[in-house]
Amino acid sequence: MSRVCNKAPSLPDGSVAEQSLYERVDGPIATGSAHFMRAGSELHLMHSDLELNDVRQAALRVRCAAAAVRAALVEYRTSHRIAQELGFYPVHDERLRAAGGGTAPVRATLDAARESDLVQLDDVDVETIALRYEAGGDEAAYGHFVTELTGFSTELDGFAERADEAPAADWQRLAWQFLTAFDRIRIYGQTLAVINILGMTPAAVVGTGNGRSNEI
Repeated sequence: MSRVCNKAPSLPDGSVAEQSLYERVDGPIATGSAHFMRAGSELHLMHSDLELNDVRQAALRVRCAAAAVRAALVEYRTSHRIAQELGFYPVHDERLRAAGGGTAPVRATLDAARESDLVQLDDVDVETIALRYEAGGDEAAYGHFVTELTGFSTELDGFAERADEAPAADWQRLAWQFLTAFDRIRIYGQTLAVINILGMTPAAVVGTGNGRSNEI
């Protein structure tokens, strides 16, 4: 079971059936996140290759990153489908509401997480995510993640097909764009993990940071 990307690491107060439900939804997310982070590694190494003027290796990195993102999407979509088919989202949303005293504690959790250096968000980001949960719960929030990653995958695949012949101007522009897009989606996914895990125990995020982000 994933320690960082699942929705609930332990449910001591839940039934065996409910625990099994979480495990079935979490399993593909953990595998998908492993593929996703490998894609990020390839994209960062792509920049190293370009700095060394090794375009052939950089093109290979792009293809590897594209393949890793496609593999991640298979897992993420599987989790989403299982969650919908088994009625997971209402169960999880109710747990979040119970932890927040009637309302999913999205804003409080993210504010505490920011103070503890667990997420990098501004006030607009926090409000956007909170409204997404209020409108459609975890299903809407996670569905947005899958949609964003799908769009990113399409763009990455398109460039990967022609990376070997791409002119320098394309590399100079797209290399940064891909890394920026990846980081944006990663931060959003990281935010969902914080909400889904620590939102059930908001006090868990208090006092865990080193405060460096507030000393700049």
